[in-house]
Amino acid sequence: MAIFLGFDRSEYPGDDMMQRLRTEAQIDFTGFYLAPAPSHGNKGWMTKRAFLKGLGFGFAPVYVGQQQSAPGSLILTAAQGVTDGHNATQLAETAGFPEGSVLYLDIETGPPAQPKFFVYYKAWVQSVIDNSYKPGVYCSHKLAAKFIAADNRAVPWVFQLAAIGGNFTPPLPRPDPSHSNFAAAKVLQYAQNAQLKLGATILKPVDLNTALMADPSVV
Repeated sequence: MAIFLGFDRSEYPGDDMMQRLRTEAQIDFTGFYLAPAPSHGNKGWMTKRAFLKGLGFGFAPVYVGQQQSAPGSLILTAAQGVTDGHNATQLAETAGFPEGSVLYLDIETGPPAQPKFFVYYKAWVQSVIDNSYKPGVYCSHKLAAKFIAADNRAVPWVFQLAAIGGNFTPPLPRPDPSHSNFAAAKVLQYAQNAQLKLGATILKPVDLNTALMADPSVV
């Protein structure tokens, strides 16, 4: 079974670097931050979908909504979930993602998650569906079972970290998401805040991922 390589970074690293990530690091898909979102204001990715698609990238569109602790916005209610789900789909449309694309709600917290987070999450999932997109969820492998139990229509992307920090050079590791501690995971983040060396160039911080598909926005 093929395992595909992914990359994500809050700030867009530039067109030249994205070309190098595709050719030198053989990255198949990239995180793509939908913004301005409640807990992510940087809009650097928003005009880059067509260019990156032309390079052959797949995508994991990320929406950083409400959180349960700072930094970020902390309004964990059902009403806010509806609002944010609609906002996520509007941003996705603006960025050029077609209806039916998977949008991943970014849940930054580790366990335990407060009960109100599940209320917000369920409303967000339904709102995304109501607005003709598909929901996904990015969260700790320790929380994935609980969020998916709350609403199993979201595509799971889990973080289970083999490295916080760390130095990487191609060829990059390809751990199987289904071999994580949440076997239903479709996408896995295995390194956070790492540095990636391409020739004499060092890109940091970066997060590194794998997936069961070349384009996690299409499931």
